[in-house]
Amino acid sequence: MTMTEKLDILMSERGINKSQLSRLSGIPYMTIVNFYEKGTENIKRSTLIKLSRFFEVTVDYLIVDEETRRAYPSVSPKSGQITSLPTSIVKPRIYRSVRGCSLLDEQNVACYDEVPQNIRCDFTLRFSGDSMKKLNINDGDIVYASIADDVRSHEVAVVMLEGALTLRRVYKNENQIVLMAENAAYAPVVLRAGSNVRILGKAVAFLNPNAMESPLQ
Repeated sequence: MTMTEKLDILMSERGINKSQLSRLSGIPYMTIVNFYEKGTENIKRSTLIKLSRFFEVTVDYLIVDEETRRAYPSVSPKSGQITSLPTSIVKPRIYRSVRGCSLLDEQNVACYDEVPQNIRCDFTLRFSGDSMKKLNINDGDIVYASIADDVRSHEVAVVMLEGALTLRRVYKNENQIVLMAENAAYAPVVLRAGSNVRILGKAVAFLNPNAMESPLQ
């Protein structure tokens, strides 16, 4: 297996293309293009190191013609033992204020986040405010979400509210849909036809910078 074939596999696993790889790894875009057009025989060691660290594989895996993938090792700060880093993929982080028809339009993408592969989501969002404090979702936390224009009752939705993306728990009955904050200081919002309030996704987990990922209940 050639190095470019391995790069194709690694990019596919993370859901990124060459342009996104360049932006996320710091490797110039034309350098990556030249791997495919001119070969990788003269690749710089510094570039190999950037690729190995970004994809969490060894340099040997990239340059040696072998199909057995090797995990890039890391040291656990608790035990001091060598462990394999968890597999992750890259997902777009969406601005709180979005434009256009599609949530994932390039104009709405602020950056890209590493997401553990076991969390199934389409995008991330940096939460703002204290409206979900009873769920321990705080200002600055990263929320993982899947695209959806509807969710089940009692699930937490990503909603467009007052021109910005935020989170609300959804309650449904026969006559109406109510969006509730997890903070009594915020009034409930009734979802009505023709309203500017829209459900755009389902929140599935969140990441506190000082803690581990937490699933949403």
